[in-house]
Amino acid sequence: MHILLILFLGALHTPWVAGQSYIEPPVFLGQLSRPVVPHTFRPTKVYSTNGTVTNAEGLVQPSGPSGRNGTRPITKLSPNSSLILDFSLDVGGYPVFEFASGALDGDTTIRYTVSESLAALEPGVGDGFPYMGYAGARFRSEVIPVSGWAERWLGTGIQGGQRFILIEHFGGTAEVSISEVGFQAATDVTPISDLPGSFNSSDTYLNQLWAIGARTVQLGCSSKGSFTPAWHASSIGTFIESQNIAIHEKSQNWGQIDFSLSLYIVTGSVFTVNKGKEYAPDPGATEFYLTVGSNGTSTFSRYGGSSIDLPSGAFSTGKWHNVKFSVRGDSSATMTASIDGVEIGAISYDGISSIGPLGLSAGNDTAIIVKDLLVQDADGKTIYFNSMKSQSVLEDFGTGTNYYGVCFDGAKRDRVVWAGDFSIFGPTIFYSTANIEAVAGSLLLFTGVQDTRGQIASSVLASTVPSEIPSNDWKTGNFYSVIYAISSANAWYEWYQYTGDTRFASKWWPAIKRDIEYGLSFLDQETGLITLEDAAAMDFDYYDGPTPGAHIGANSIVVWALRNAALISDSIGDSVASQYRDTANKIEKAVNERLFSSTTGAYMLIDGNTTVGISQDGNSYAILSGIASASNAPSSAGAVIEAMRLLDTSFGPLSFSNTSRFLPIVSPYASGFHTWAAFEAGMNEEAIRLMRAVWKNQTDENNPWYTGMTWEFINGTSGEPYRPNYSSQAHGWGSAPTWQLSRYVLGVSPIVPGYSTWSFAPRTVNLTYANGRVPTPWGTITASWEATETTFEMQISAPPGTNGTIVVPGAGNKTVMINGAQVGASGNSALPQSIIWAGVEGDAYRVNVTSGSSTLVISAS
Repeated sequence: MHILLILFLGALHTPWVAGQSYIEPPVFLGQLSRPVVPHTFRPTKVYSTNGTVTNAEGLVQPSGPSGRNGTRPITKLSPNSSLILDFSLDVGGYPVFEFASGALDGDTTIRYTVSESLAALEPGVGDGFPYMGYAGARFRSEVIPVSGWAERWLGTGIQGGQRFILIEHFGGTAEVSISEVGFQAATDVTPISDLPGSFNSSDTYLNQLWAIGARTVQLGCSSKGSFTPAWHASSIGTFIESQNIAIHEKSQNWGQIDFSLSLYIVTGSVFTVNKGKEYAPDPGATEFYLTVGSNGTSTFSRYGGSSIDLPSGAFSTGKWHNVKFSVRGDSSATMTASIDGVEIGAISYDGISSIGPLGLSAGNDTAIIVKDLLVQDADGKTIYFNSMKSQSVLEDFGTGTNYYGVCFDGAKRDRVVWAGDFSIFGPTIFYSTANIEAVAGSLLLFTGVQDTRGQIASSVLASTVPSEIPSNDWKTGNFYSVIYAISSANAWYEWYQYTGDTRFASKWWPAIKRDIEYGLSFLDQETGLITLEDAAAMDFDYYDGPTPGAHIGANSIVVWALRNAALISDSIGDSVASQYRDTANKIEKAVNERLFSSTTGAYMLIDGNTTVGISQDGNSYAILSGIASASNAPSSAGAVIEAMRLLDTSFGPLSFSNTSRFLPIVSPYASGFHTWAAFEAGMNEEAIRLMRAVWKNQTDENNPWYTGMTWEFINGTSGEPYRPNYSSQAHGWGSAPTWQLSRYVLGVSPIVPGYSTWSFAPRTVNLTYANGRVPTPWGTITASWEATETTFEMQISAPPGTNGTIVVPGAGNKTVMINGAQVGASGNSALPQSIIWAGVEGDAYRVNVTSGSSTLVISAS
């Protein structure tokens, strides 16, 4: 006797809150703001000590609320001593030190350095530096003066992702007493077991894999207003401490200009201006400095260029100065500086273009106040003025808080939203944290930065204030490639699929359509293919540079985006849907005629070039877009998946064939599309095989690079992170297994966008059981299945008001009983309550249900 049991349980849940307008991104799942007290991550173990450190173990304390009562043990560091503390997982937030009182010599300091790994924990350097955005600390290390009084020190900049912290007694001769070390969280800290979504199965590895993805998107998303502004406006001006250069968000096209302001150096010595595109995060050739010298002399200089000595006393700290800069010329440009009405001199750009944005900053260990910024063109016409005494200057330079919930790139590195990440990042959130506020805010941010060609931004600072009006004034750093721009349409489709919301999508539908037209502007009428050159031909593999020509990735993702956009268009009533489908069909035909390689059995990377091999993302997109399953396809989706084994290494498939054109890198991002395509092609075991290969080191707690999160890139020859001092070991784009295990292996997905009709159709992949929760706009779906030698049991609890289809795998030839009543291959007229239809489809048995409170027991023999 082979028994199949399905239980269907109704449940009451908080109703969905409908989508809101542009100003306030939509909230659903009843997910209103729930304030929590500040939470501090604290170390779990002492890794090592050096020199005389007393009671190092005293700093190992439970993570939890930042405010605590009672006394805590004291750890003492003697001069020239240090210790390394381990948090076991990547954590992030504002660094916290609590110092105990003690007699100090007035010059006592400590230095902390953080890193995601021990291997990159270089004292005073750490594992690189935050790349973009102003909420993050400027460096991965900081020197802290110790007063001798009991004090809780809280950093002003976020250290976004680290597992280890090195603490050194850095200056002075007295002992330093510390009672707490940690990071005050700026992201969600809900335990994984308590998240809205969950997954558990008979395979421990897959359970760990689900968890590291969920944990990664937790660390990679923040609520509205969680970032401390980098600049502070007041009635006397804007206070700026040492930071990356902040660029005026819409100064991209400012050419020859004069700009002036009032400057007061509070402490330190360096005021930095930028005019041109070669600026931070690395010091760039379009950065200029006014520097107060230690001996009363000062200088005006350009990074890597000339320097001019200022007259004695012309520039000093503790005094207001009126400074003016004039930029003239392009290829032979110069910048002239004047202080208090006296011209200092001109410095050449040495052939570097001066065209590009205007930016300001305070140099290392410097704090300044600035006010009355005036920008004029060469004819004296005012382009911009800001008194810098109100919050508007923070909005103009992107240095305020994050005005929306947001998800960003690598947790340690920056606070930037990337559109290309969201086809992976978004579904992970929908199946785990359900941080809908952050998904909506991210969509709003990159869609609200668009040029007049229609290109939606690929990357946007989380502190940017978006606009509904396209503009060519946005800085070029917002725009990356066609593939990334078009990916935004797919990200919007994922929003629509999992929320069912059209109000928010309708608001931004004109921008989405402009973006699609931008992508189609690269269509070659002769070949029928999207053909790219220069920067437009970049992909996620920035390190390889552009891939010009008719690219399988660009063509497949445009077809995919057109078909997804057509589905959104159907729902909002725009007749453009038929045009999108027709165009997609034409590109699909050209791809199948010109880009398939009979030699490899997969789609070649570039039309007419058989030597560079194949790409992982391009072939995956060809499957996900439907190209590989088209009536004129020269192969099949499953056969393409098989052919992609040509990319295999011990650490998973390479992103591109191992030719001289490409570095041997394994990408968890591209591999996420690969596993997705394998599931969609019905190659379920292949998807799991890939998961075991690509993510094995990321889940191994004994791996020296382990962070408990998913990585950005993997060295295909060693299995270590690629460029570990720069790349992120907590990167949401690598989290695909999390949502795919819930969608395909647990088996719960929306049939109708928003889950008004859902599917419960497990892919068992040789497991004996799986169970979990899936958050939906209607409430939570709780599902489980279990297989033994004699039984297969399925149970689901779904919200009232929804319909569903339950697919019992492998039961096509079984006699099925529902609540004791026998039903045949096509059901019968006396189906139990809540059953709409039951019958055989292929080798599975399908049961269509409506919500209700009855328990359904289905058996088959």
